[in-house]
Amino acid sequence: MQFRYDPVHEELALVVRRFLDETSTDAEVRDAMGSALGWDAATVKRLAGELGAFGLAVPAEHGGAGSGVTELGIVLREAGRALLCAPLLSAALGSALLLDVGTAAPEGLVARIAAGDAIVALATRATSSARQTEQGWRLAGSHEWVLDGHVADSFVVSATTEQRPALFLVDANDAGVSREPIETVDGTRRFVSVRLDDAAATVLADAGDAKAAVARSHDLALILLAAEQVGIAERCLAMATDYAKTREQFGRPIGQFQAVKHKLASVVLEVEAASAAVMYAAWIADHDTENVAEVARIAAYQANEASTLATSENIQIHGGIGATWEHPAHLYLRRATINRQLFGDPQAHLERLAKLIEERV
Repeated sequence: MQFRYDPVHEELALVVRRFLDETSTDAEVRDAMGSALGWDAATVKRLAGELGAFGLAVPAEHGGAGSGVTELGIVLREAGRALLCAPLLSAALGSALLLDVGTAAPEGLVARIAAGDAIVALATRATSSARQTEQGWRLAGSHEWVLDGHVADSFVVSATTEQRPALFLVDANDAGVSREPIETVDGTRRFVSVRLDDAAATVLADAGDAKAAVARSHDLALILLAAEQVGIAERCLAMATDYAKTREQFGRPIGQFQAVKHKLASVVLEVEAASAAVMYAAWIADHDTENVAEVARIAAYQANEASTLATSENIQIHGGIGATWEHPAHLYLRRATINRQLFGDPQAHLERLAKLIEERV
């Protein structure tokens, strides 16, 4: 049995890699980290325009390419490899959730996300309270770890009305919205804490539809983030291998020492397992939606373990230089560390997977 990308997918990966080799070098990543946006606006514009990366999985009628999670995963994998600073993940999740709720989303909003002209951040990991007034719905509450919320044009918010879950769209510039940056060890990605104080909102989905849509969004997030983790792990494995071939100790390359060989071999096994798990999870998301929740958590667990091992062993093999600010090794470790916690840690994925399996028995 063979399970691999077809030539079209391989060409997509090659095109994206060439683009990011040009636009996401170590120097450009560091420049983006120090900027107000957190990324280079010109690079993001090219990502949206030349590559169509922001609308890859968006249907053609909404201005996208009409591809699937498999193609999105390939792009996120390359983004992780290049440590890309861009709102690519939030764009994919925002457009997917808006498409999931159907006609309730404002007309043209998904097309604007696909074109790179709008950022819709998800505030769905906590729940605000909602009340209906003569002027419409009002929300109150707080949401932590909102990805790219510092420049979001609007937020998709989980809220409860009369004990029923619902999804709302909130204008980020509403007087009742405030946001505070969250400091993390990873300067390549931005998060904010969003506070809602009687903020105006419009309903996107109610009751069961909202709960199901958020669950599907979470599954997609796990798969795409796992793809990025695989890219990070692959890049760190390549960095460590190249260094082990050139760095000499006691008159020979350190890659000839058994201890270093064992480290690299362990990383190879973890990366290969993670790569297969992510590829399969993306395929399932495109073809067998009933089983997405299970495979998403398998992929997330395996990819997080692989990226943690690869980034830490990369620093170990590089020795002292790998721990310096000037070397990029620590930047990959920082991104992988935050990614590991974003949508639940590996232990949480295993616990949820066990419950899903138990429910099916």
